[in-house]
Amino acid sequence: MSLLRPKLANRKKTPQPGKLMRLQSFWHRYVVALSLILGLLFTSHVFSRAELRHGAHDAAAINMSGSQRMLLQQIAHVAHDYMASPSEEALEGLRESIQQFETSHYELVKLSQEDPLLRSLYSTGDDPIHTLVLRLINDVNWILVDARGTDSALRDIERMADGELSAKLEAAANAFEAMASRRSIQLTTIQDYSLYAAILTIIGEMLLIFWPAHQTIRRSFAQLREEHEITEAALKRLSNFAGLASDLFWETDLKGRVTYAEGAALDYFQGGRETIVGCDYLDIIQLDDENLAIMANAISTLSSYQGVRGVFTDASGCTYNMLLSGKPRFDDHGRVAGYLGTADDISTYVQQHEQVRKMAYTDPLTGLSNKRAYEEAIPELVDKATPRKPLYMLALDLDGFKAVNDTYGHGAGDEVLKIVAARIKSIVRDGDMAIRAGGDEFLILCNAMPSYLAIMGMADRLNERLSAPYSLSNGKTVRVSASIGVACAPHDATEHVALCEAADQALYAAKRRGRNQTYFARDLKEDELQAS
Repeated sequence: MSLLRPKLANRKKTPQPGKLMRLQSFWHRYVVALSLILGLLFTSHVFSRAELRHGAHDAAAINMSGSQRMLLQQIAHVAHDYMASPSEEALEGLRESIQQFETSHYELVKLSQEDPLLRSLYSTGDDPIHTLVLRLINDVNWILVDARGTDSALRDIERMADGELSAKLEAAANAFEAMASRRSIQLTTIQDYSLYAAILTIIGEMLLIFWPAHQTIRRSFAQLREEHEITEAALKRLSNFAGLASDLFWETDLKGRVTYAEGAALDYFQGGRETIVGCDYLDIIQLDDENLAIMANAISTLSSYQGVRGVFTDASGCTYNMLLSGKPRFDDHGRVAGYLGTADDISTYVQQHEQVRKMAYTDPLTGLSNKRAYEEAIPELVDKATPRKPLYMLALDLDGFKAVNDTYGHGAGDEVLKIVAARIKSIVRDGDMAIRAGGDEFLILCNAMPSYLAIMGMADRLNERLSAPYSLSNGKTVRVSASIGVACAPHDATEHVALCEAADQALYAAKRRGRNQTYFARDLKEDELQAS
């Protein structure tokens, strides 16, 4: 409007008080509506951050709950070994296992109070987990005090490891995952309601503010239309973008060349607006096949599109994730002249989403995939395995790792596990999946190995690399190695549970043969035939 004031002065027109007051009332409405939108966005942001924090706690609870069953099996195994052959080493291993189990149990008891089902499983239901755990601790303490005459305690421990307590721990793990899923749904609901409220507020603005204001302005400047064609075009463009709050506003012609751009995202382009005006939009924003198809379909039918995701890379190599929306624009004769739309930088959202996902599927100590990531991926990988493109599973268990923990403490053990993970990463390929299954146990899934000889070569490299000395921060040098069991789908198994069992059996065979050994599940059958 500032461009029009000199012309109005030359014509000696005086503003009409009624129209000015009406425009001022529109401005007041706009301030109120904008305040509502900002309030909605702030409220949604606060609730979303709270749910994200809960999500991080849920991920930790899921990992801890999942490890409880493995600890229970370990306690039963160590207790059996101790009863069979009492030794200080076995006694210390049993004591450490039950202490770790007890500590994590009480953490989970506290976390379970947030959910009725978990509270029932842990504290208030029939034969709650807490009661069974106290019984387990009592049995283990009985064995620790005196290994003689404790056969009933050992049998009770084994029954709990194979029966009721194990089942209840599995149910608790599922309940923790269900609680995390509900929080995710709550976060989505909050975002949806915030979006609906913002849309209704914007519609109200359009009906009560922008449209009446547009009518008033159009009538006020009808006499100046011929003299101010450039100004009216600018106002029309402003009207098109007035209801959008985005990082970049853009227009293209019928050939897809950018004719206009405005917004804070112009700072991403070296040279600003002039760098992209005249360029094809596909040379600026990179789209994958799915999003390109959405945009192409909208353009072919002259319809609007939204939610299209693309990636922009600036001159320095920094990438930005952009969310695109657009609709056809028409000239004064009603003919399609191109498209106009917006682009929003959603890089922060994408990074936050990826960070939450990474926390849920990554082992915090080693940075490898965790048991949850393995459990989600393995069924599909086994189903897709064929004789021409098999899936190999390598089960690794560290030899001599317990001695490092016992001699130098768990801090040194954690250092060794981190180095082991780094060495595994240096050997596996990008398409392989390396998992820390728990403690000093690791899994590697290879679905692109060309042959049995290739997987044997990888196993040999792992044996050689993992048996090299480990230099610790305390100045000590330790040595551990790895026993490796290898199973193949579909040759050794056609179902993921059976494949894991085959790999475990091969691992146990490798450990029986000595340290730093590799054994293949397919050799188990040959050994059984020779033995018979």
